[in-house]
Amino acid sequence: MSEIQASGPPGNPEPGERPERPGPNPLLAELSALAGISPQTLSPISGQVPPEARDFAETLRVLFGALGMSLNRLAAVVHSDPGTVSRYLSGKRIPPPDFIDSLCKAVYDARGSLITPQVQDVVHEQFLAALRQHSPARYEVQRLTDLLHVAAQEKRQHQVTVSALEEAIASRNDRIYALELESRQLQAAGGRNEQLLEDERRQRAQLQETLNDLYRQVSNLKEQLNLAQRRAAGAEDRCREVERRLEAAGARLPDETQPAVAHWAAAGLAAGPNWWDRYSGLFPDWFGPYMSMEQAAQSMWIYEQQFIPGLLQTEKYTAAVVSLGNCTPEQASQRVEVRQERQRRFRDGKMKLRVILDEGALRRTVTATEAHLEQLRYLRTACESPGLTLEILPLHTGVLVSPNSFAILKFAEDSMPDVAYVESLTQALYLDQEDDVQSYLLVMERLSTRTYDRQKTQDIIDQAIAQLET
Repeated sequence: MSEIQASGPPGNPEPGERPERPGPNPLLAELSALAGISPQTLSPISGQVPPEARDFAETLRVLFGALGMSLNRLAAVVHSDPGTVSRYLSGKRIPPPDFIDSLCKAVYDARGSLITPQVQDVVHEQFLAALRQHSPARYEVQRLTDLLHVAAQEKRQHQVTVSALEEAIASRNDRIYALELESRQLQAAGGRNEQLLEDERRQRAQLQETLNDLYRQVSNLKEQLNLAQRRAAGAEDRCREVERRLEAAGARLPDETQPAVAHWAAAGLAAGPNWWDRYSGLFPDWFGPYMSMEQAAQSMWIYEQQFIPGLLQTEKYTAAVVSLGNCTPEQASQRVEVRQERQRRFRDGKMKLRVILDEGALRRTVTATEAHLEQLRYLRTACESPGLTLEILPLHTGVLVSPNSFAILKFAEDSMPDVAYVESLTQALYLDQEDDVQSYLLVMERLSTRTYDRQKTQDIIDQAIAQLET
């Protein structure tokens, strides 16, 4: 393969400017030629994929093609699942460094000539470019990880230099000691034998000259040693600083075990300020991605056991619900504001809801009677909206197929998978793997078979209202 010139990671554009996309990279063509495959034989990347992610995905696909193995086999080799690997190869998700290293190692083991240091450098540059566009938080962590690696290498080099200089100084000190001993022996011999006096003086002069030279060498080596020690200490300080920054960046990085959280956290960073940012201290960090998802969702399927769903609550009902938690009056008031604002997209007809509601939530009074009546009347009116499908699960229903409430968020973009959201007291699960989401969709359908007939929904609410009014 001809040498590929590697450049550093592209710089940040000036404010208001779009980063200039580099010209065609010869890497893809050279890899394809050596691998004996043509990029045109691979299925095209579909959907709206950013240019940086598309370039990187095409390179990964050529490396995959060079292996000559199935997708399932590749997933086993890199210890992943086929669905996730497929997303990496389609540019819809940026893989972690471990996947890239495993893929390059597999190609090296099978086709060693393909993986040169230049190829590895360019693959890493493409990875950084795609990562910066797709996930600024992960890009910052990776950038600092690379800096830490460089600083650690520099530190090791300086430590090797220090060790070599210390050995050189010790060797010369041993020589100085041996020569001084020889000088003292010559002095003693000269006193005993006058005939050897002239030779002794000549040898002593030579020894003194050698000693002076050694003293100068030791002095120079000590200066070099001090300089190398200072450089090693500087490299150590840089390592500590990069480790500190890396730790801080890692603390801001979303949980990669939940890809939905990672994507929506990165989307929130890229989109800039949101209306809910002014309430950032009011909710736990894991709730932030849900706010982004809910504001982007085209529709939501909700199963609720305990309360009227938050997107259908009146202000007084919400106030009663949030007061059950551990918060100050000021925080409770702000939570009510947030929930009212979250309802705006449904009220404006920009999001559709399908809700399966346990009948117990209709009859469970968490607030004063008048406020609960207001909530039921509002719910009955909402049933007339074309954007709401409400189903009531009877009180006499037997064992349920789901022990918890949950929501499924659906998006208009084909590239965005549905996400199942399950919340507990101290954390939440964001599930976007197809098998997981299908399990929750199946639960919704099974619950739906046990609900009252949809035509009777308003009648059931009217009965609950009548019981409270008597």
